[in-house]
Amino acid sequence: MAKPVSSSPRKVLLAEFNEITWRLVEPLCRRGKLPTFEDFCRDGAKGSPVATEVPPNLDPWISWTTVYTGRPQEEHGVRFLEQPPETVTGPRVADLAVEAGKTVGIYGSIMHWPPRADARGFWVPGTFSPGPETVPPELQPIQELNLSQTRGHTPLARGGRRAGMVRQGLRMLGFGLRPATIATVAAHLVRSRIQPHRKWEKVSLQPLVNLDFFETLYRRYHCDFATFHTNHVAHYMHRFWRAMDPTPFLTKPTAEEVRKFGPAIEYGYRVADTVLARLWKLVDENTVLILASGLGQQPYVAEDFPEGRQVMRIRDIQQLVELCGIAGRCTPLSMMAPQWNLRIPDPADRARAEQVLRTAWVGTPETPLFAFETVGDTICLNIFSKKLKGIGPDSPCVFPEAGGRRVPFGQFCAVQDATPKEGYHDPVGLVLMRGAGIRRGAEIGECTNLDLAPTMLHLLGLPIPAHMRGRVLEEALEGPAQVAVPAAVGAGVA
Repeated sequence: MAKPVSSSPRKVLLAEFNEITWRLVEPLCRRGKLPTFEDFCRDGAKGSPVATEVPPNLDPWISWTTVYTGRPQEEHGVRFLEQPPETVTGPRVADLAVEAGKTVGIYGSIMHWPPRADARGFWVPGTFSPGPETVPPELQPIQELNLSQTRGHTPLARGGRRAGMVRQGLRMLGFGLRPATIATVAAHLVRSRIQPHRKWEKVSLQPLVNLDFFETLYRRYHCDFATFHTNHVAHYMHRFWRAMDPTPFLTKPTAEEVRKFGPAIEYGYRVADTVLARLWKLVDENTVLILASGLGQQPYVAEDFPEGRQVMRIRDIQQLVELCGIAGRCTPLSMMAPQWNLRIPDPADRARAEQVLRTAWVGTPETPLFAFETVGDTICLNIFSKKLKGIGPDSPCVFPEAGGRRVPFGQFCAVQDATPKEGYHDPVGLVLMRGAGIRRGAEIGECTNLDLAPTMLHLLGLPIPAHMRGRVLEEALEGPAQVAVPAAVGAGVA
């Protein structure tokens, strides 16, 4: 059946602010802390898309893929961050734009590696990508910088270069890095020496540096469809929610915790407001800027963990690779928080590693040490921290399938975060739309994250694939003329 598209195509700029939530945006707006968000609420359309995913699949890499493809998780097949791309079912909005001859600019979007070589424009994948490849290839130093800094934020992660951002940044002037941003980075380094407890500010430098690059590229290529992704606000909410608002938590923060970390989340949202203001300046009279989060966040309150659940990290991934008997035949990749992906090409090696992980225990044989799953040639694994209540540094980690090796838990794992987990995923996200043909002050009705892909395609003037189950968010639109076109075939690999 034919589905409608706009008779006057527009450009779309998708600002992906991972996990931002109305429960914090609205009070910060009332306090005058987010003037650009206020402008968007007043002059554009706003809504609360609900993620169709449910735990344990309520994760950003899954929900964002739902946004990109218009498919639910059981169709697109994403189960963990940066799983092998050949195992993901698309197409994404970016793929459809490329195939329609549109100029695209993908910057930092999750699950967009590897870049499409046939893209007209630029393609810089997410900051946890398995490799540094970009389109055009000369942008690869940007991605190398991103990978080094993102993996540098992951304590104990080997392979993350920790070269200073200022020194690396000086090499980036040719890509559009602004002297004002270099000054901001330098000021942070000075300030963090005077106030070491504010080192968390460093996380907000990455979107500012990348925005300089994105602005330069966006203006150069005059993109029909572009994305810009930042994860910094989500990072702060996961780590510092209790210090900002102790009310819902079973264990209250200390005065020192509030002093050190209380300002972090507001700081992150104010940086997001600055990013949004700069993105709005890129918009011309024929462009719609869509600000979205694939899902939201809420306070992490669990009776099983009244003091908060500590996130456990593997101290030395090479030690685990050796225990699995696959040294030299495996590529370990550090992902978000404690997650590691092990790319193991040989099926026999992969099966052996799975058996080692499956049988490993800590404390007692009834307490599994790992949570893991395999898709394609990749094993995604974490320490099974939800099961580790009562486990101490001297508790033995035992590997029956590795000759019965025993390692004290404190030598195998570590807690490197200053606070326990304080925010976790909430299905209710956020969407703001402003620009060409968007109704001023419009309230979007009931919607889901499946509705964003068909809405973007509608604005771009592209056919909506028949497999997309969502709807065009017409209540946000001024009512452009509609024409019927044949629905596209919903095939392809993301």
